[in-house]
Amino acid sequence: MKRMSTTKIRRRQYLSDFWLQFRYFAMTFLLLLAFLGLAIWIVYVTGWSHLVERLSQVYPQGRLLEILRLIYFRLTLGFLLFLPAAFLLVLFLSHTIAGPLVRIKRYLRLMARGEFDLVPLTLRRTDDLKEVAQLINEITSGLGPRFKERRKLIQSLQSTVQALRSDLSRLPSAGQEVHRKMNFLVDTLRVLE
Repeated sequence: MKRMSTTKIRRRQYLSDFWLQFRYFAMTFLLLLAFLGLAIWIVYVTGWSHLVERLSQVYPQGRLLEILRLIYFRLTLGFLLFLPAAFLLVLFLSHTIAGPLVRIKRYLRLMARGEFDLVPLTLRRTDDLKEVAQLINEITSGLGPRFKERRKLIQSLQSTVQALRSDLSRLPSAGQEVHRKMNFLVDTLRVLE
């Protein structure tokens, strides 16, 4: 087994893949702002305009403006206090996607180099993409033995080619055709490696 460790994975940094998390954050934050705008519009249309109309008949105009300014100030303050919490929540949620993607990319790079005898890919309990990691583990466990057998076969063929080459070099009457076929075998084995 190589490289990837089975120790418990701890979150060391929350920005694993900056651009991925930035795009995720921007989309989520814009969606949040869109829902906030929709909520404000719904509240205004369904009740706020009627409330102001009714209160204008009860309170003098100056007092009503003072009450409305206080309400607007509190709503704005509440929204501004909510922003840092929303920012941290979106950052944490984006890390549950970006963190596993970084690990999966690293794992796939090892597989692309032909390393299949790896420790199974594990993700944190709170991470997403666990099904993808499980599929990668299934692929790795299936391809690992096949590639080991392939490497053994290539090594066996290489040693056979070397033995044939040395035998042919001892025979003075070996023709050009046999040497050409031998070189073709050697080139084919290089491609298979």
